[in-house]
Amino acid sequence: MRSEAIQLLSSAGVFGPIILVPIILSEEFDVSEGVIGIVVGLFALSSFVSSYTCGRAADIYGRRVILLIGLGLSGMLTLFHIASLWSDSLALFVALRIVLGFSAGMFPAALLAYAYEHKSKMGKFSSWGAAGWGTGSLAIGIFGALYEWAFVYCAAILFISFAVALTLPFPKERRLHVPRFPIALIRRNAPVYASMLVRHTGANMIWVTYPLFLISIGADGVLIGTVYAVNAFSQFLIMNYIDRFNPSILVAFGTGASAVTFVIFALSYHYWQILPAQVLLASSWSCLYVGSLRYVMDKNEEKATATGLLSGMMSMSGILGPLAGGFTAVAIGFRGTMLVAAAMAVMAFALFMYELWARGDIYRLGLRSAGRK
Repeated sequence: MRSEAIQLLSSAGVFGPIILVPIILSEEFDVSEGVIGIVVGLFALSSFVSSYTCGRAADIYGRRVILLIGLGLSGMLTLFHIASLWSDSLALFVALRIVLGFSAGMFPAALLAYAYEHKSKMGKFSSWGAAGWGTGSLAIGIFGALYEWAFVYCAAILFISFAVALTLPFPKERRLHVPRFPIALIRRNAPVYASMLVRHTGANMIWVTYPLFLISIGADGVLIGTVYAVNAFSQFLIMNYIDRFNPSILVAFGTGASAVTFVIFALSYHYWQILPAQVLLASSWSCLYVGSLRYVMDKNEEKATATGLLSGMMSMSGILGPLAGGFTAVAIGFRGTMLVAAAMAVMAFALFMYELWARGDIYRLGLRSAGRK
């Protein structure tokens, strides 16, 4: 259970502040939605760089060193955010977000590869990340405008996760040779990488201003935390029951259900209408993420590299989505942005199914998983 504890704690520590960032930028530094999109995109850009490079490094040099460095740096950099608030320095705040993005992208691939190699089921293991995100979201909502204490809380649990990681047993690890640019690996996983990039870019167009949208329909800090927590804890429950299904079926459902979810968001005018939609969102993301994760884990020996590239696609979408979403929100509003995201989810579904058809894999789809290869 130690790796699950790290997943729980690190997710709470890393994702908790993500809710705060748009609010702090808007209320404390008085910047526009476009600038918020740029700041969030820079965080994702640095995470994109580290996801692949450190995932590859974990296959070459071992999981332990990458995991410990990433957790330790993330805790320190989260704590340093307090200095930017005390000094009222937008430049320092943005710089810390960029460096934290790199450190936060270092360790997830190493942790996931470690868990897979120690026979954890990816759905159940991922569910602890969702539970951590929910715990962090609830706590952040309770802190309200006490931003400094919120960062102290998130840093503390990251340091605890670092301490737990020190106790993990690391038997002699097999070191792999991984090309600097693994073209064959990318081709094997192209259907998942491409669909994840397109769907998640649309989703991040929404998330960059989502707290501001929730405020516009009547939610306060506690309610915003509750909305995020409903999603996260629903993911925790759902992820525990989907390991039995074929990964490709999960990815297809996840992209299709995302489109429906984003349309429902656009039709919501009161915060309480968002709550049931968060459960559908949790279902769509749980299936997409777990399905994608198992797809690349089952098909590749270079598990940390393959997972790092998947995280890299998520980070890339975290660059493109906020940049587009911030300016789209200015041009056509929150609801127009959500409809654009729904169209992109439809595109992701069509792209994934076309890739399966082109490879001949669509004829071998079954509801149940055939197990690990």
